[in-house]
Amino acid sequence: MDELTNHIAARLANHPSCTVFENHLDGTIPNPGKDDAKRQAEIHAFAEANGWVATINDPGIRVTFRRPRKSTR
Repeated sequence: MDELTNHIAARLANHPSCTVFENHLDGTIPNPGKDDAKRQAEIHAFAEANGWVATINDPGIRVTFRRPRKSTR
């Protein structure tokens, strides 16, 4: 998980987002088969634990991570 976390953090240091594809996600957050809801919850929990927001695009194929938008209030 450290490798994925470091990759995303390094990318977000200089870019607004980081897209991760299935081949990189699978080693960290395994695909439990038909339980997509469980995996999506794990992806969102991973993102939140690292201070990011995850957008799951094409479930099972790619996830885009971003830093949360700063509140203007």
